[in-house]
Amino acid sequence: MVVKSNEMVKQVRSELKGGKGDIHFLNCVDKDTIPNCRLLAYMTVPEKCSIGEHEHLKETECYVIRSGKGVVIDNGERIEIEAGDVVITGDGDIHSVINTGNTPLEILAFIVMN
Repeated sequence: MVVKSNEMVKQVRSELKGGKGDIHFLNCVDKDTIPNCRLLAYMTVPEKCSIGEHEHLKETECYVIRSGKGVVIDNGERIEIEAGDVVITGDGDIHSVINTGNTPLEILAFIVMN
């Protein structure tokens, strides 16, 4: 199977999980395409925007940071992130993401069900 970029669905979510600003998604597949995969998307977090704190239950979320800089609050710990880093949030973990840079924070995100 090949999913062409022009087949992917664009979406904008405002104040995602209580965060600030508009987060842009390019959804690579819908949730029924890959078994146990709830999300596979490119996310763009604009300057001064964020994804609010939230918990993952019975799933694991991974972020591959493609470009930009930011901060992840990982179970209460503040950790700086940049291009090339991978963030893993497992079952029962809590996280949020803040763009602290002066360019968009580009993330490849996927969520798999445990």
